[in-house]
Amino acid sequence: MRRIAAIFASVVLACAAASAQVDARVPDGIVQVIDDFENGNFWIWAGSDWDKYGTPKVSVGADLAKRGVSEGKYSMELLLEPVREGNEAVWFYDGSQDLSGGKYIVADFYNPYPVEHKISFAIQATDSWLWLQSDEYVVPQGRHTVVFDVEEINANFNDVKRINITSTVLNSYGADFSLYVDNIRLIK
Repeated sequence: MRRIAAIFASVVLACAAASAQVDARVPDGIVQVIDDFENGNFWIWAGSDWDKYGTPKVSVGADLAKRGVSEGKYSMELLLEPVREGNEAVWFYDGSQDLSGGKYIVADFYNPYPVEHKISFAIQATDSWLWLQSDEYVVPQGRHTVVFDVEEINANFNDVKRINITSTVLNSYGADFSLYVDNIRLIK
């Protein structure tokens, strides 16, 4: 019985550690806003033209919204078509940025639907479009602040060409739906 209790405790601790970056305390440091959506929307979605880079993409839009706001007046609504478990959606922002010294990317998500998203950030840097991806974190239904540790991938952050938000959906949903993101920031 003790062995079963010890195994159960280990599983619970492992699960807690795996989701520790969702709703975790935002680290201290210098904050550089990547996008707060107050000056417009410069993000687009990856459609079928990205299907050659893995599974078919189910992202169908990226719009400014007044729903899901965590600061200011606007958030970004990430639109998805009906999905099956394992489908992938990608939204991206093209524009050169210097994110050097970054340790964390922090973003506020609002997920009003009963669909779990495994979310990551990817940076494409240098003229070679080098792909640098954060760990993935599960964002369940509700409001969540997610802290992505990017310190180990921050090589070439001084020459960022594109920022990507990637979602792998973890359960099927039979209608169009949305995920909202706001206040994307870099912590140095």
